[in-house]
Amino acid sequence: MTPAEHDEACAVVSHLPHLFSSVYLEAFFADRKDWVALGGTSFRDWVRIAGACPEIWVDIFWANRRRILAHVLRFQEKLQEIISFLQEKDPEKLQAFLAEVFRLKEDLKR
Repeated sequence: MTPAEHDEACAVVSHLPHLFSSVYLEAFFADRKDWVALGGTSFRDWVRIAGACPEIWVDIFWANRRRILAHVLRFQEKLQEIISFLQEKDPEKLQAFLAEVFRLKEDLKR
């Protein structure tokens, strides 16, 4: 693996989860700490990495910002698809998306 390939992979498997969990936590729990009690294991898994050492993560995000930004934009496109399924009240498209994600998850187990 080249250094560039390493940075690309780390942007997706490490940097984005940190960034997304931080955005999630700040967006929904800055003023709703009472919701935390309703969260189960998926919630705890999701927020476990949020709020990691800011000095370290700002350096990581900044050093790999070009790759992170490219993948954030790709994520934004996928999120927009889900938004359109919900706005269009199209459960079939949502089901197809979730089925594909399930298949991808199963493939990752192999």
